[in-house]
Amino acid sequence: MPSTPKPPPPPDPYATAGAQGASNIQTGIANSILGNPNVVGPTGSTTYSQSGDMQTITMPDGTTQQVPRYTQTTSLSPEQQQLYNLNTQTQQNIGQIGVDQSRRIGDLLGKPVDLSGLTIDPNSFSQDRQRVEQSLRDRMAGQNEQQYNQLENRLTNQGFQRGTQAFTDAIGEYQRGINDQNLAIIGQGRAEQQGMYGMASDAAQREMTRRLTERNTPINEISALMSGSQVSMPNTPGYNPGQVAGTDVSGSVYNSAALANDQYKQQEAARRQQMAGLYGLAGTGAQAAMWFSDRRLKRDIRDLGIKLMNGLKLYAYKYLWSDEPQIGVMAQEVLKVRPQAVHMVGGYMAVDYGKLL
Repeated sequence: MPSTPKPPPPPDPYATAGAQGASNIQTGIANSILGNPNVVGPTGSTTYSQSGDMQTITMPDGTTQQVPRYTQTTSLSPEQQQLYNLNTQTQQNIGQIGVDQSRRIGDLLGKPVDLSGLTIDPNSFSQDRQRVEQSLRDRMAGQNEQQYNQLENRLTNQGFQRGTQAFTDAIGEYQRGINDQNLAIIGQGRAEQQGMYGMASDAAQREMTRRLTERNTPINEISALMSGSQVSMPNTPGYNPGQVAGTDVSGSVYNSAALANDQYKQQEAARRQQMAGLYGLAGTGAQAAMWFSDRRLKRDIRDLGIKLMNGLKLYAYKYLWSDEPQIGVMAQEVLKVRPQAVHMVGGYMAVDYGKLL
């Protein structure tokens, strides 16, 4: 029987990851250099230069890589530099004015804004609401009374007496209408109260804005003195760092393992084909009724509880090289009962089933 192959050792994933990481770093450095050209324009220039010590990076396999540092330098044109100097001097002068005016600002900030009289209580308009509701009720009272009398007369003329269910239902329907009317009047009164509160709040907000403006105007005037001539900086792009991709160490490990496993499967498949060839030899020619029955070549063995007339047990099993279910005897047991039916093929026992009975 062919020997069981051993899986080959996988390639060192850390060495693979280290090489990939070093390549990524070199690519990132190249991209950084290519993506950050020196820029020269009418208002100045921006240049990039390597500076300081190299940064040491340790790779997954323990080796190290050197990563450079860069400095971005911006220089103004002579005209812009002169404007910058003038602006600096202007800022210094305005700063002095600010120092001189600091006492005034302190006095202004030391006085809190007067917000008295700006608090509006929604309940302060409840009397106005009540007047509106009462006015609406007074307006509807006469009409409601007239409608009630008309309803009562109509019911009496139709023969409905007081106390009857029909009379009571009709009067109840009328009362529900009066209740709905009251709810509508209450809603109008609430809307009136909310409207008056809203107008009062708007007026209070406008008054608050006026008081804040009056207080902040001198502060804003002093703050305006702090603005001066603006310097136009060179219109250059920001630094574009090179992107260094992460090293897929786990991917290298799993890929190496998968490659080794594939090689192992190929060798195992070849071994099983050889076994299948031996299995075919055991059932050809003059020994057509002879099959491998060696227990060492079987798996998933299960006693079926059935015995032949000679006492041999029948088993269900699968061969090591196949998933197809089989039924048969065990050569080791046949050797004790019918040794003439057992033959050696390739170092394993096969049984001639024609000689079992």
